[in-house]
Amino acid sequence: MPVFTVFTPTYNRAHTLPRLYASIRRQTFRDFEWLIVDDGSTDGTEALVRQWQAEGNDFPIRYYWQPNQHKKVAFNRGVKEAKGQWFVPIDSDDELLPDALQNVQKMWASIPNDRLDHYCAVVGLCVDDRGDVIGDQFPNAPLDANAVELWFDYGITGDKCEALCIEALRQYPFPEEIPDLVPENVVWFRMARHYRQRCFNVPLRVMHFDVE
Repeated sequence: MPVFTVFTPTYNRAHTLPRLYASIRRQTFRDFEWLIVDDGSTDGTEALVRQWQAEGNDFPIRYYWQPNQHKKVAFNRGVKEAKGQWFVPIDSDDELLPDALQNVQKMWASIPNDRLDHYCAVVGLCVDDRGDVIGDQFPNAPLDANAVELWFDYGITGDKCEALCIEALRQYPFPEEIPDLVPENVVWFRMARHYRQRCFNVPLRVMHFDVE
């Protein structure tokens, strides 16, 4: 069982996946797998991933293709297939900073063992390709709060990078019966009834906005 499952849902992003792949290969923490759920790509994504699988990396690359069913279904598939203790979603047009997983491990280690069952995630920041923080930083760090408190009490907005406990996440799948896009807060607010998050002002993820 790896410590982390880095999870990427993708659809026709063969032109951006190499950037993400390069960032995953640069991780300073090496005990992880990369799990890709391809939501019906027709642009050669599978051939690209198969090439990477054959390169002999020191981390597993696991690939699943499914007919196009939207990101929420791909996310649920990823949670089901994950082998890691912690689940780190990263979109196919973004990248992880080199010490992202190392920092996530430190974040989890800061939670006392007898309190771990009360936490579903540790949360860091996202930056743009210039290194500028996207959205709000946390008013103090570490900050322990659930998703509802972060949204309504602290007024925290903007994208964040979460690493989630896989066992907690499996209790709260995305509702697939709802058509089209299902916002992540639908799941995070349900989890807030039972779990807290530990939040840090540490950049983990680079987001790119110039990609179609």
